[in-house]
Amino acid sequence: MWSLLMALMICGPCAIGCAAASNRSSQFPPSMYEDGMGPDVTFEYGKPNKFLDGLASMASFPSRVLPMTSKVNSHILSRETTDKLAYYLRENDLGDVLVRVNQYDPAGEWRRLRKNSRIAPGWRYTFGTAGLVQYTLFPVRLFGGDYYNPFTNSLYVNSDLPAVLIVEAAYAKDVHSRRLPGTYAAINEFPVLKLWRYKRAVDETIGYANLTDDWNLEKETYRVVYPLMGIEVGLGGQTGASVLTPLPILTVPIAAIGGAAAGHIVGQTTIRVRERQRVPEHSFDTLKIDESESDTSSDADANCKDQLSTVNESSRDR
Repeated sequence: MWSLLMALMICGPCAIGCAAASNRSSQFPPSMYEDGMGPDVTFEYGKPNKFLDGLASMASFPSRVLPMTSKVNSHILSRETTDKLAYYLRENDLGDVLVRVNQYDPAGEWRRLRKNSRIAPGWRYTFGTAGLVQYTLFPVRLFGGDYYNPFTNSLYVNSDLPAVLIVEAAYAKDVHSRRLPGTYAAINEFPVLKLWRYKRAVDETIGYANLTDDWNLEKETYRVVYPLMGIEVGLGGQTGASVLTPLPILTVPIAAIGGAAAGHIVGQTTIRVRERQRVPEHSFDTLKIDESESDTSSDADANCKDQLSTVNESSRDR
């Protein structure tokens, strides 16, 4: 079992009540964008509630253990995380995605389900309805979770981790690019099959981090997302095996722990490899800058010599 998990982890990345809901929304400020234009990205936030937030913090504690970070399901979004998520959504024309931060709004989600013309009604009122029943009965405001709902076109956010959120935003981009988004989204609702879309989203996030030269985002993907993906692989493998042979309930936590461990090993190994790769890359960039400055200095010295020579000749003529 462990060898299977390791193989999947190595091969994959390489290739709560309505009172808690809030009508508060905010448009992301345009100052961070070079063109000065504000994005069409809307964030809605749940109202602060000491009792509910304290309960959510306790309920979300187990989800922080295996990824080994307190920022998973922290139910708070920092400015940096908001910046990076908003910028990714805007750059990929995902302004129609509603970002719900620590918010529980089943009525609003049912409205969005009805109005989401991108997905065919057959998929919305079957898979979409099932998903909203789960959202209503087990609110992410209380139990945590970060995921994109393609049937309502909403992104539920509870973790202060840009890499985790951009992975889900990458899934939104994937769905938006499909000719049959409803079919694609429905297929990816199944436990084992959704690993493929997860891998695509992780690869997209790493590629985006490389494109923007955001080493912190890339490193966070290896450090946090890989273990989370390992948990999905472990649970997916356990689910698939259970279909063929009934397994004891104890195999569920074992599969999750094994998957997370494999993810941490692969993630930390990848970080060390990438750090060694980045040293010569940045050394080459520094060398090019030094050469450019040296050329500029040489040109300036030559110009000064020419000017002095001209002045001396003029003095001799006088």
